[in-house]
Amino acid sequence: MKRFSIKAAITAVSAVIVLLASCGHSYRVSDESDLREYLGGKGISVTGDCSEKTVTIPAEFGEVYERYNELQKQGGYDLTPYRSREATVYTYSVAAVDGQPSDFTEAHIMVCDGIIIAGDLASAALGGSMIPLP
Repeated sequence: MKRFSIKAAITAVSAVIVLLASCGHSYRVSDESDLREYLGGKGISVTGDCSEKTVTIPAEFGEVYERYNELQKQGGYDLTPYRSREATVYTYSVAAVDGQPSDFTEAHIMVCDGIIIAGDLASAALGGSMIPLP
């Protein structure tokens, strides 16, 4: 008869909890219309075409990526598992948030392998602010 130690059981349960927590915010997208639907579901109305650019998430985060990742963690995302990976950043012009005019002028969504891994609302104004997607 095999015996399991309490330490092994706790480790196994912790691994399952981490796995389930990381899956909680997975949102798979297959095309740009999925991204618009995702934003609409968060109460964000966008106008016009989106722009996109490919970025490589650095293996080691500098100050800017550390701060951005802390912001993403507030929104339920974490870029740490995507270090050294390529991602596409989609940028949209924001028309309204929750049906109201907004100081935020841009919405950014970062996608890696068809999964949304980060997102924010930003103001392009001098001294503007940024928040994680609601």
